[in-house]
Amino acid sequence: MNIKSLLIGSAAALAAVSGAHAADAIVAAEPEPLEYVRVCDAFGTGFFYIPGTETCLKFQGYVRFQTNWGRDQKGTSDWNSFTRAQFEVDTRTDTELGALRGFIGLRGNADNGSASGSSVFVDQAFIELGGLKVGKFYNWWDDGLSGETDVLANNTLFNSIR
Repeated sequence: MNIKSLLIGSAAALAAVSGAHAADAIVAAEPEPLEYVRVCDAFGTGFFYIPGTETCLKFQGYVRFQTNWGRDQKGTSDWNSFTRAQFEVDTRTDTELGALRGFIGLRGNADNGSASGSSVFVDQAFIELGGLKVGKFYNWWDDGLSGETDVLANNTLFNSIR
């Protein structure tokens, strides 16, 4: 009996010293707020970090609609319409050799709503690292100029190494 009361008394004394009370509520730790999208300002506006990586990603594009009027624009019709949509994905990561860039641009054209005049294709696709650029891209003369290659029938777009 002595040992039993000694153990119970020791447990009660330990509980009193530690400050534990039977009526204390259990406090759960607050979860840390999740950061769904972090802005990546290292490569310009519009980039954000892919979650869990140090790779920056940018989506961009445009839609263009054009209508031409005049005598016999499309066969015997006096008007013709043209729609273009472009979607681009640009990824960049800092490396020891400089920025590693991967780029793909998809383009879709529709001419006067006919299925035969519609097409979707890869406009540009390239990899760039430390000044070396390989893939399909516009030459120096047309790089960054919008729209003028329409009349040149895209003769300035090549599989190249630069």
